[in-house]
Amino acid sequence: MWGYVQMPSAYWGHHWRPGEYLPRWFWRYRVSNYWTYGLPAPPPGCAWLWVDHDIALVDLSDGYIVDMVYNVW
Repeated sequence: MWGYVQMPSAYWGHHWRPGEYLPRWFWRYRVSNYWTYGLPAPPPGCAWLWVDHDIALVDLSDGYIVDMVYNVW
């Protein structure tokens, strides 16, 4: 079943930016069809992840946000 997932209140209203570290809580929301949104394949060791209405390119070794695409959804 698909539906709304409420993120932990500690992250409410946070506007994520490249250079920050994305908590592991968000790592479960991978964008597997990134090409649909005009995104390139993520580099090795990275993944595109949904973060609210945005998509973040994250280094999976430490959560470092490499790039952000805002207001996708």
